[in-house]
Amino acid sequence: MATFKVVVRKKRADGFYPVYIRVVHRSRMGYIKTDKLITDKQITKNGEIKDIVVNNGAEMIVAIAGEILRMPGLPKKPQAEHIDIVDGNIEGLS
Repeated sequence: MATFKVVVRKKRADGFYPVYIRVVHRSRMGYIKTDKLITDKQITKNGEIKDIVVNNGAEMIVAIAGEILRMPGLPKKPQAEHIDIVDGNIEGLS
């Protein structure tokens, strides 16, 4: 089974760190480059990225570092299943 970790490698000339996803499988390590950049404020003293949240729904992994506004997920059962017409009146709308 492969393991994944979000890491930074070295600081660029402009002061930002590019974010990579490190993949380790059968003792072999590889890096997947992302288009994300972070600053010194988002890294701890030992090089770890602060405030990583992993969303693993919808068969994909999304690592969020820093401030971002996220939309809530959809319910398992859609609200449309609760709408009905009874005696000519629509019920279940709120």
